[in-house]
Amino acid sequence: MYHWVFSYTPWHGLAATIRMPFSRETTDREKVDRIVEWLSLRDAQRPRLILSYLHGPDSAGHLEGPEAPAVMERVRQTDQLVERLLRALEGVPRSALVVVSDHGMTPVSRVLRTAEFLRDGAARRARAVSSGAVSNIYCPDAPSCDGAESALRRTTGVSVFRQEALPDDLRYRQPSRTGDLVAIAPAGAYFADGPNGIRPARGMHGYRPEEKSMQGIFRAWGAGVRRGSRSDSIRAVDVAPFVCRLLGIECPPGIDGRAPEELLAGADSGPASERGPTPSGSPVRRPPPRADRPVQGPRTPDYPPGGP
Repeated sequence: MYHWVFSYTPWHGLAATIRMPFSRETTDREKVDRIVEWLSLRDAQRPRLILSYLHGPDSAGHLEGPEAPAVMERVRQTDQLVERLLRALEGVPRSALVVVSDHGMTPVSRVLRTAEFLRDGAARRARAVSSGAVSNIYCPDAPSCDGAESALRRTTGVSVFRQEALPDDLRYRQPSRTGDLVAIAPAGAYFADGPNGIRPARGMHGYRPEEKSMQGIFRAWGAGVRRGSRSDSIRAVDVAPFVCRLLGIECPPGIDGRAPEELLAGADSGPASERGPTPSGSPVRRPPPRADRPVQGPRTPDYPPGGP
């Protein structure tokens, strides 16, 4: 794991064999350099699965807007790093590379200050914790929730949900974490909890997934991937089952996604380098036991609040 978000600690007793401690100063190029080193190891030492998060154009998109020249320059730089990974994988038998983005980006010009919504009456007792397009409102009592909801609903374009009424398709209802109220800004606007003096963002994400500008990318190459295959869209929750199929392991029970069969190579189709390790519909192997090499890196996550 090299900065794959929120993967720094064991999960039900399982942990990555190698975990790199998070550092804001680590560049994408440094991450790819280390991954190439891992790929050059002998078969027995080479990791079977490597996950890494690259910053790419995210910061430039927030600061300058998604169409800014600085964003395209970061895209070009990231393209070069992906090319380097593909070249490194040429020497690794039966390997594959999957590249995804966690969100899109849309231009914004309107700031919704939560302090203005929560300044009158009982609403003043509510507390807002915002992350761009979404604001979670925590209420100590029913009147404060009523006041905050009323103020938010008077704002053009804002959608407000009580926690128990959140749409299932958002997959956002976590009673111990989600706010008593969840407000979603319209595209072009975003929530801010800080003072007016902070420089406004010009790009933002976190809107409803049906917003076209929120859609990301999905690219896959190599063993197990059907050559030339395309899909109009896949869901973010389908990525994990897809990778499990490439690895030939079972997916965790009860997950929401499914492997997109149209993107998977059959066992008997195409050259050997393109065949999947698990034929469509056939049994898959269980995950191997946890490696007993010592875990590297801290046991406590050091990622900035709210994610990258």
